[in-house]
Amino acid sequence: MKRATPLIFSNPRAKRVCFDKDNGKVSSFKPDAVPENHFHLGGHNYAVISDFADVARIHLRRYKLDATGSLLPTKDGITVTPSVWLALVRQFTAIDQAFDDGKVFVIKDCLKLSRTVIGNVTYIICQRYFQRKDFSRKFLTPVSMLKETEWKVLYIYKRYPKADHVENYFNHVRACFSETSEERSG
Repeated sequence: MKRATPLIFSNPRAKRVCFDKDNGKVSSFKPDAVPENHFHLGGHNYAVISDFADVARIHLRRYKLDATGSLLPTKDGITVTPSVWLALVRQFTAIDQAFDDGKVFVIKDCLKLSRTVIGNVTYIICQRYFQRKDFSRKFLTPVSMLKETEWKVLYIYKRYPKADHVENYFNHVRACFSETSEERSG
């Protein structure tokens, strides 16, 4: 028996996506020319605000140096939505208190934060998870491990992604959405 071809292949114009056409951002950069949407936390860790296909995201990501001296993103890190980021920002003090009490902290039932010591260095571990239909939790593999000093830098930077950059990306997303809506109606 022959399988039917998926509908998406039969109608390539079914969904239009607005990509970030105008700024030509690339994922690699030189350490002395950090893009404006990247915030250096220490070492090779960066907080990055980006948008792709009309969706804004905040990334806590580790980068690595290649042979040419450019920094490239690795899979080590997490990505959160602006609402999870804002919840994290609002609860920094409570998170630190939970760490002092030896507890983990959960944000919006999708991000687990904990503190651990490995060889005299304190790390903050950020891990995404989701709840399955049977109410069990599934932890996702990408994990962000920030040294405690990098966590404190993130605390200092918290106001920048919250105010300027996230708002700019939301405006871009709205503009892309209105372009797509006009194309559909026109």
